[in-house]
Amino acid sequence: MAGEVVGIVGMQALRRDIARMSTDVSGPLYRAIKDAGKRAVEPVAARTRQTVGGLDQRPPDNWTTPGRLAATVRTSGTKTGGAVRMGLARVPYAGWVEFGGHRFRPHQSQRDYVQGGRYLFPAAQGLAPVAAQLYADAIGRVLNSPAVWTNTTDEGSAVHD
Repeated sequence: MAGEVVGIVGMQALRRDIARMSTDVSGPLYRAIKDAGKRAVEPVAARTRQTVGGLDQRPPDNWTTPGRLAATVRTSGTKTGGAVRMGLARVPYAGWVEFGGHRFRPHQSQRDYVQGGRYLFPAAQGLAPVAAQLYADAIGRVLNSPAVWTNTTDEGSAVHD
């Protein structure tokens, strides 16, 4: 009995499209992955801004301005996902607020250390399934989009290698 042979029509075109998408870092696939990553982590950033913003119910003093830390929570997309960041060089106390510990500037103070974080990390853990689903949906849309494929038909006679 002869072995059956299966041929996939358009396989060379598929390989060419995948190679083109994976080497062109400014191409539609990487742009879509970055956008998907940024959109996926936005709920985490929004919840973090909300919880951190609740800290600043006190009047301004010599060291802080209310709402300053919440304003530094930002998102970014990368070619492998998304990220949420908190703090800037001019707002250097983000790590101390999130995790606690000892600090000496602008004045000496102590805060109980919390290994899992207080605001950003709990928000990320609580919204991980939502972020994963948003990311998967966005990646699915780009992979099903004709914008990234050179062969945009499913008619067998039109496909060539």
